[in-house]
Amino acid sequence: MQLEYRKNRKIYPLPGSRLGARMTKATSRHDPKWVFERVNPMGGARATAWQDTLEGSDLSSEARIARESIQNSVDATLPREKTEVLVWEKTLSDEEISVLKTLLDLESSDSPTGRLPKLGLKDGNSFERMKRGGKIRVTIIEDRRTCGLGFDENDGKDRFEELCLFLGQESTEVDSSRGGSYGFGKTVYQAASDCRTFLVYSVFEPTPETSQHHARLFGCSSFDGHTMDDDKKYTGRAWFGIPESKSGQEKCSPVVDEDAHNLAKRLGFIQRDRNDFGTSIMIVGSEIDMDKFKGAVEDYWWPRILSDRLFVDLWEGNERVLSPPEPRERSELEPYIRCYDLVEETNVPSKESERRHTLNTWNGKKRGNLALVALPQDDPSKDDKPENDTQFKNTVALIRSGPRMVVQYFDTGGRQQGDFAGVFLSHPDSERALHLSEPPSHDAWNSNSRRLDNSNSDDTNAQNRKLVKSIIDSIKSFTRKFQKDLNPNLPPKTVEGTRRLEQILAGIMSAKIPGSPSPPPPKDDPFQIRIDEGRTNTTTASAVTTKIEIKLKDDAPFDNAPAIVSVRPTAVVDDDLRRTSSERLNLSDVVVDGDRFDIDGDSDIPLRIFKDRTSTVEIESEQFDRDMYADLEVSVRIEDSNPQGTQDDSQT
Repeated sequence: MQLEYRKNRKIYPLPGSRLGARMTKATSRHDPKWVFERVNPMGGARATAWQDTLEGSDLSSEARIARESIQNSVDATLPREKTEVLVWEKTLSDEEISVLKTLLDLESSDSPTGRLPKLGLKDGNSFERMKRGGKIRVTIIEDRRTCGLGFDENDGKDRFEELCLFLGQESTEVDSSRGGSYGFGKTVYQAASDCRTFLVYSVFEPTPETSQHHARLFGCSSFDGHTMDDDKKYTGRAWFGIPESKSGQEKCSPVVDEDAHNLAKRLGFIQRDRNDFGTSIMIVGSEIDMDKFKGAVEDYWWPRILSDRLFVDLWEGNERVLSPPEPRERSELEPYIRCYDLVEETNVPSKESERRHTLNTWNGKKRGNLALVALPQDDPSKDDKPENDTQFKNTVALIRSGPRMVVQYFDTGGRQQGDFAGVFLSHPDSERALHLSEPPSHDAWNSNSRRLDNSNSDDTNAQNRKLVKSIIDSIKSFTRKFQKDLNPNLPPKTVEGTRRLEQILAGIMSAKIPGSPSPPPPKDDPFQIRIDEGRTNTTTASAVTTKIEIKLKDDAPFDNAPAIVSVRPTAVVDDDLRRTSSERLNLSDVVVDGDRFDIDGDSDIPLRIFKDRTSTVEIESEQFDRDMYADLEVSVRIEDSNPQGTQDDSQT
């Protein structure tokens, strides 16, 4: 019985063992063949230079393929559509292997099987088994409701070329709601293949940039660099398509249109019609464990699945339909899903063990929401480590609002005073900076990312760096305070002996050395300052309010002078040992001598001070979480060609 894949109210037959067996020779206008890239006379990178790019991420092979392949589909999803992905694993029969060998021209001496000893593949790989006999597994990953690998008008690039031809093409100008931008997706597919080979079949909107073609089929491989018997050197990159020779240089183009449809059907793809846009990837010699793959989809894509923006259908062979990923059935994910409901504001914190924080705006940009829940001591996930690479305890799931993939389960550090789970969902205002801060594996936010220097946005590089850093610092601060509140009666780590030692050391450092000159007395500032600091509270937020009164002293050498008053309120976390500044608060309201002053969030306020009257500055900060502490630093600087002094004052 022929199995069927029912989605989009259409029926797609899953190819069986007989589907391609009756046809053993390609019938395209030009037979597709293998083309191996020659080493440029001026040198160049070998294929192996990119093979391990994503290996340093500590993600499993299944996690990398789940994250990258679905991310490609998410990025290509049509507007207002739900991403649909089919993942189908099967073991080829001897008959299907014979068809595959013929269609891929693997009997040729100048194909991967003809160069097998030089390619650096491990023993028992699929190309070797095609020559000597043996089972071969393939995994097909295809998407629906997507745009396919055509021309991207927004990016000005050909999506097919980006996936199949270019390597390491960093882009800092792509839509920040998308996840990928490095051009390393192909290395993930090749790493999941025991022969480092995958096939691409895609249908898309024809445009002048695609020469009005609507479908393409292509093969991509990445082998070790090697030298043939005629001393010709090759990079290891190879493609399966239509060979071309232009200007004395050999190229390879994809099989297109009806030839692509026919060849795709015979290779075992689910055939598409010309309006069925999307992309299908066949990983030859797949080493993907489907159960682990399903777990990885749940680990990293549960936010998009629960937002009803992603459906993943899993098949194994032609007989068994695997249950789709079900994040709500995973006990380890339950607290994170609860946090997600809180940041999405579909629920409100119901008890002391749950918190939701809206991070205050930074430099006019909204940053996002953070939710934290305490894990009960008898939580079953507490001691049961899942069989994947995700840490499900005392971490915050970092999520960008566009892709809705978990970028990282972030370890916030600090004291472990109570187990918790957390979720941070970014605001669209912060998407671009966070996007640019991610490495090729998209598994961290790094304020030191080099790509933040290459951004051509209106924001300065320093602003982007500070925005990313402020988000990470705020997540750490709120999380540590939440942990502290879970056990408020624990004694502080500072002990009396430590304080006594500090006093002794301070005495030694301040002791007067015989014969040394006395330090000069402090300068007497020409003004006096009075600070009246307060705090306003709502049910969930607070703001710092301050009134500053400044007046020149009677013995000041001038009657009036221009000055700059700097007011810097900061939200802080109390870490027992010290208070650590975490969030610089912008000023939301400033009044100078009774008149409202437009300060645009800055902290430097110009005014004139006098002997005969008092000048006043009244400020209010933007709101921050009311559970946080706050520090306030105020400084005054005389703006004169011969400054008479400065005064610094601070209150908490």
